[in-house]
Amino acid sequence: MSRWSVLAFHGWGWSAASWQPWQDWFRAQGADFWAGDRGYWGSPQLDWPALGDRLWLLTHSWGLHWLPKKLVARADCLICWGGFTAYHPEREPARSQSQQALAQLRDAIASDPLAGLQGFYRQCYRPQTAPELPAITLDRDRLLADLEQLDRSQLAIEPLLRIPQRLVLHGESDRIVPIERAQTLIDQLQPTAWKFWPRQGHALPVTAIADCQAWLQGVLAE
Repeated sequence: MSRWSVLAFHGWGWSAASWQPWQDWFRAQGADFWAGDRGYWGSPQLDWPALGDRLWLLTHSWGLHWLPKKLVARADCLICWGGFTAYHPEREPARSQSQQALAQLRDAIASDPLAGLQGFYRQCYRPQTAPELPAITLDRDRLLADLEQLDRSQLAIEPLLRIPQRLVLHGESDRIVPIERAQTLIDQLQPTAWKFWPRQGHALPVTAIADCQAWLQGVLAE
């Protein structure tokens, strides 16, 4: 019997826990599910288990950029939420404004990691309300190091184009990755299907779970 593996990669400032509802959903359909974790709090989870005959990759935001190349080469399906080719836009003054905002986030994390991350989550969840983070101990150095990578991010598109199914979902009200940058990703990634979600922000995979699942089922059943 063939096995189906689904591997998930979260964005900056998030954790594997954000994929829990998706883990339940995919496992109910018979998939083996694994979520990577950068280790911003708790232990990193970077070594995936043995893969099945089918491989699906889920990414949120910067998760698209830390996908291991060997997984991309084997993948049958990519589902991307809130993705981008480069974190900063190419044109001014939008580029300088984006760089300034990231520098402010870097300063906030360096000064008070928990307060800085809570502020970031508020922006991610808008127009919804972000939950209050518990008093977790954060790995300030890892958060800052990954912010530096985010600052220089440039997606290698060509390997992704070899994945047979490529799906893009993006919130129209995303304040972290504005819709213009999502359109750039769509133009380059040439997804087999994509959807902009009204009244949703950057936290789309956790604020519109049922709607996203219904759309995915419809698209993948075609």
